[in-house]
Amino acid sequence: MQEQKSIRVLIAENHRDLSDVMSQLIDTEPDMHCVGQVSDAAEVLPKARESSADVLILDLTLQGGSGLPLIEQLTTAMPDLRVIVFSGLANSDEVSREAKRRGAAAYVSKGCDIQILFDALRTPATAS
Repeated sequence: MQEQKSIRVLIAENHRDLSDVMSQLIDTEPDMHCVGQVSDAAEVLPKARESSADVLILDLTLQGGSGLPLIEQLTTAMPDLRVIVFSGLANSDEVSREAKRRGAAAYVSKGCDIQILFDALRTPATAS
């Protein structure tokens, strides 16, 4: 039954192997599909617009710049886009708070069970 709306997921990750695996795993889920992959900070917003992504998985250490400033830029330019930060940075509590302050919907640590990431992708935006 394809009547359920599929969640369009864009991956912004600087490690191509990880990005490829994430894309394959997302595409195995019946209610979501990967609409693209980028590794450079400058490509994120144009690709998000072009792909009409619903959700962005954002690594904070992209080529060409940090992902933190991108969060505000993305949520301002595309208010319906949910940004899920997916990072392996140290001080994750502090980074998580900063990411959420800038507009990220969630922060998921690399190395977690993939189901935690999928749950974050499926969680609808909440009204502020």
